[in-house]
Amino acid sequence: MSSATAATATVPMVTAVVPTRNRRELTLRFLARMAAQTHPALRLVVVDANSSDGTVAAIRRQHPQVTVLEAGDREFWAGATNRGVRQALAAGTDYVLTINDDAIVAADYVARMVALARCHGCAILGSRIDLLAEPGRIWALGTRTEWGTERFLRLAHHDQLESELEPAVAGAEVLEAEAMPGNGVLIRADVFRRVGLYDAFWLPHYHADSEWVMRAVRRGLTARVTPRVVLFNDFHDDQKRLPLDSAGGLLFTFLHPKSHLYLPAVAAILWRHCPPRRRWSTLQALGRRFLRMKR
Repeated sequence: MSSATAATATVPMVTAVVPTRNRRELTLRFLARMAAQTHPALRLVVVDANSSDGTVAAIRRQHPQVTVLEAGDREFWAGATNRGVRQALAAGTDYVLTINDDAIVAADYVARMVALARCHGCAILGSRIDLLAEPGRIWALGTRTEWGTERFLRLAHHDQLESELEPAVAGAEVLEAEAMPGNGVLIRADVFRRVGLYDAFWLPHYHADSEWVMRAVRRGLTARVTPRVVLFNDFHDDQKRLPLDSAGGLLFTFLHPKSHLYLPAVAAILWRHCPPRRRWSTLQALGRRFLRMKR
């Protein structure tokens, strides 16, 4: 029996927290997959941000065992996820799994993540994320910081084929990470009590996941990702394409919480985590990126 699959006497409770808004079919597909998980102690908490497409009614009809919490229109990913985390902690969960409703996972996904986390003592363990449209092409294996560049938060091994990974990476059970996307992250419950929740004020949507992990690392915790457990992400690049061809588009790009260039979020990360000597060069790089996007 390998170290990652060794059984222990107790089965930890895992609570999957799933934010959603107006994605009924994606949410139902996700819940059907999660209902087939082999881990015997799994709770599902869906946090619905005021959907108008019948998401809540459909969940309650087809998956009555799922807890549904209701959030407001303006809570976005961080606020909705925080609601679910609070509920999970109050219910006495051992782990929180943050995961999105566009994820596709195998039936043993949760069980394998728990086994790896317990074997390696991982307080924070992220999945390898592959593109659903092209299995074997990696979307992210954690996130790394590159201060002084236009993409100071860069997805690690992004767009790399599994067959192209270095042997030391491909063969590892877990790898250390500076940060990671919040889709498929298993977090020990006590970490939230030590680090706090996601920053829903300054980082309501994009980058709240990475910033939270960076905050945890600064407090002495080690974040890890595993190349062994794959989550398939039903995502395409057009979902992050920004409307830069009008005044309204520019306002959205820099001032709408659902933009990955939302200025308060970028400023919060730079202020909290960027070394002071690299802030100016990072801002310059971001400016060059904007000018190139405008061409």
